Amino acid sequence: MEFVSHAGDSLNWNPDSVIATVSNISFELQEQLNPVLRAGDIGQCERTVAKRLGELPPSPFHAVLDLSISNPPQEVAAFFDRFCLKEEGRVKMAAAYAEMNGFDINPKRWYFSFFGFEEYGGHAAYDWLADWQSEDKSVMTITGLEPLQEVYASAALDDNMFVTACDLASLLVVIKFQDMVGRAAPHMERLRFPLLATAHEYDFIFEARPRF
Repeated sequence: MEFVSHAGDSLNWNPDSVIATVSNISFELQEQLNPVLRAGDIGQCERTVAKRLGELPPSPFHAVLDLSISNPPQEVAAFFDRFCLKEEGRVKMAAAYAEMNGFDINPKRWYFSFFGFEEYGGHAAYDWLADWQSEDKSVMTITGLEPLQEVYASAALDDNMFVTACDLASLLVVIKFQDMVGRAAPHMERLRFPLLATAHEYDFIFEARPRF
């Protein structure tokens, strides 16, 4: 598994920009599935979006339907625990955030980082996620989706015929990332506060909580 120091993508996004950059179907699904995601039913989110993608004409982006993130949950959990150990001496964390990079415009490498916060800001608005207090910028490369990364690196990304398929595939990537975080959470020894997860420029956000 590869770990490197990285400054991370800026979290200063405008949620309104999401509306302008994704299809209506994708945005409507996010609105529809937000309560499902809040309840922790990532499987239902994935099935719903996969069904909508499957109803579209075949496209290169349909490759996402046959792919899964292969990072072992225990390794993701160990990465989180190391992050916490590095930060505990300087930040009294009340929340953490796992963010996948802007993957659609960075197809060569998909990865994620953790961010720590001294206060938990909830789900009413996500401006607080732009003001983290942690300093560690280590990242973990996401594995298992490489065939889809090749699609995002191809001309298909700019083909108007595939706009909706691309947007739904992107939403599935986000959900698969959230599923990875959710599967890793029970193995995180230092998860003692809410852990939020999504990809850069998405406000479709999953939350995992400690078991105790």
